[in-house]
Amino acid sequence: MIADHDELFEPLRARRIHGSGHQPGDPDKAAAAVLRIVAADQPPTRLLLGTDALRLVQAGRDAFEREMVTWAQLSASTDFDDASRAA
Repeated sequence: MIADHDELFEPLRARRIHGSGHQPGDPDKAAAAVLRIVAADQPPTRLLLGTDALRLVQAGRDAFEREMVTWAQLSASTDFDDASRAA
């Protein structure tokens, strides 16, 4: 811990300490899910465990989607004018 960072990180630490043991996830169910993935013929490349993980990742994906749509025209504007140059 660095004292200069306490103002920023202390609320995060307090929330983490207060929430410890009150997470929605069940460790036994998580272990069972991992074992199921290990035994799967075609396991997923990525696996989210828990509604909290699903919610956080979905929120991030939604934010990225909105930003991508907002800036799509600028993104596309960086291509060469002569599209035939594309490999």
